[in-house]
Amino acid sequence: MGAVPVRIVPRRGFIQTDTHHLRSDACSFCRSLPSILNLPFYQNLTALIHGACCDQMRRMTETLANISKVPVFLYGAPRTYGADSLYFLNEMRSAFEKTAAELSITIDESLLPARIKVRNRLKERVFELRTAGLLSTALLHQIAASLLPPEKLIEFLDNLESDNTGSTKVPVMLAGSIPGVWELKVMEESGAHIKADATCMGDRVFQHRVDENIDPWTALYQSYIEDNDCPHRRPMNRLIRYMQELAGEREVQGVIYRSLKFCHPWGLSAERMRKELNLPFLRIDDDLSSPAVETFRTRVGAFVEMLNG
Repeated sequence: MGAVPVRIVPRRGFIQTDTHHLRSDACSFCRSLPSILNLPFYQNLTALIHGACCDQMRRMTETLANISKVPVFLYGAPRTYGADSLYFLNEMRSAFEKTAAELSITIDESLLPARIKVRNRLKERVFELRTAGLLSTALLHQIAASLLPPEKLIEFLDNLESDNTGSTKVPVMLAGSIPGVWELKVMEESGAHIKADATCMGDRVFQHRVDENIDPWTALYQSYIEDNDCPHRRPMNRLIRYMQELAGEREVQGVIYRSLKFCHPWGLSAERMRKELNLPFLRIDDDLSSPAVETFRTRVGAFVEMLNG
């Protein structure tokens, strides 16, 4: 479509100012989205497109459709693996076709194979650097949320000598809800080296390549929906197995499990994750709309001290 995809995440300068659009016991990321969209970074958006995973995301997207100055498009993402794939594939395709029609632009399907190929190359490059310990989690998050084209990101990574700043710190895995803007910095200041990241801004984003040998729409659906080890999917065995393998490969000593307040997919899974990962486990219930920074710092610092001991 010639569009520039921008991922909506908390960014520097984000201040919670508007939480009344959803009920008070809704996920604090969903409640924060109107405030996040008020950041200068997002003022030039021409449309919002979203796959509805958990119910709170669906409700927030419907709310955004009522308050947003730009058109909002929603498609269903199945909660269960192997659900009616043709229906959900058509849901996804229809949403993008409606976006193109609303913005008076055209989907050029002949471009899809080339775009898939270059994004696969970006994923491979990130995976190579992360496996070699040359790419920090902080920079990984920036790449996941960047609006730069993949060609520019690949060029940047090809010239990156090393971004490893955590060799003397305690290696841990970060898991849980979408990161905010200060948590990672606090963890690193507390002596933790986030060597593995299972959040939706970390290693998991670059896990699956899109099949370059089948119909592009089907390949995109398969990779981003059926192969997506997201915690809203059931059963969770695949996500847990991925996290177990990642923790073993990166030789982490513990898990910092950050669940946003009222985030059902991560919050309700915490106890099972603790048992099956079988590592020292720190669970923190965080709140984007009312952050408790010093409490967070104290608990992470105590956890790192325990691991050092």
